Amino acid sequence: MKAKSILSLASALLLAASLCAPALAAARRPALICDGDGEGVLWLVLEDLDGTGIYGAQVELTLDGAYPDCTFTPSGRDVYSPDCVAEVRSGRTEVTLYLTDTAPLNRGERLPLGELDLGTGRGEPLPEAASVVLLGRDLQPLEGRMSGSVSIEEADEDDGGGSDRPGSRPGGGKDEPLPEAPDEIDGTDETVVLPFADVGPGDWFYEEVRYVYSRGMMGGTAPSAFTPGGTTTRAMVVTILHRMEGAPAAPAAPFTDVSAGQYYAVPVAWAASCGVVTGATPTTFNPEAPITRQQLAAILWRYAEYKGVDVSGGADLGIFPDADRVAPYAAQAMAWAVEAGLIAGVDGRLDPTGQATRAQTAVILTRMCRNVLALP
Repeated sequence: MKAKSILSLASALLLAASLCAPALAAARRPALICDGDGEGVLWLVLEDLDGTGIYGAQVELTLDGAYPDCTFTPSGRDVYSPDCVAEVRSGRTEVTLYLTDTAPLNRGERLPLGELDLGTGRGEPLPEAASVVLLGRDLQPLEGRMSGSVSIEEADEDDGGGSDRPGSRPGGGKDEPLPEAPDEIDGTDETVVLPFADVGPGDWFYEEVRYVYSRGMMGGTAPSAFTPGGTTTRAMVVTILHRMEGAPAAPAAPFTDVSAGQYYAVPVAWAASCGVVTGATPTTFNPEAPITRQQLAAILWRYAEYKGVDVSGGADLGIFPDADRVAPYAAQAMAWAVEAGLIAGVDGRLDPTGQATRAQTAVILTRMCRNVLALP
């Protein structure tokens, strides 16, 4: 069941990427560089990328032969990677790998993936086929970027093709620690320069966007656009919290509209398992719906309780003329959010059913981190 779940994730991501990304023919074709050590281990690196920050990668490989016990060790610092999934079919092995991080995985045009140990202790074949989906900071397929099949090449020993490898190399001598990749963002929110043309120092949300961007909590809708007036989905808010927790594994989500192949499947499952979300109905989550201000307050209230914060207090909502529009399920959460300084109102109103814009979400998340969780 676990293997089918992760393989379904790969299939759905590939489909999503094919719908939102242009054809590979219009761009330089990336390559999967494979370097074997003669003992059943392949070191995998993606090359010829365009240098933009990549925060997730879904990789599918087809190998000639049966390798049901293969394992994968990701490259880099604290890269999160679920179990390597291998399914043997008709003498071939379909391998699925998935990596994410809160900082860019790639080093410019190069993305070291890690070591695939086939468990044989002897020579290793090159993959017969490989497909890749690259994900951005929001863990959604990157528009206008490579997705789909990639070329496969054997590492060139003369040019040190696998120089990122932490283990021994052909002719490479003794192992040395892998140097830490520089983050896409150098410094804290006080020093980071935003790449967004639609967010400037004079905007009321400027500092908060720098805060969430510098910590990998929110990214742009395009390389140079944040779209502050755009909406934030319910799934995205849960995904942000899940990444703040280190992207832990979770059982399957209990909602019929959250399939295993969606980028938010594990975050929603995690949030449901620890009581951070309860669903739009007992059986549905409505992941793609824009989140309302009271829904955001309710999720953050439950998340704060999950983190051990005292959430028993609350402000008097009667000072707001539209307090009666707050749904019963969100009343305590909204009162807590106002008292905690997360929500201050819009033109003197709570606007509980209004959609939380991306700018508002950035501001509320920043206040949550600083005021409630006491994070720097």
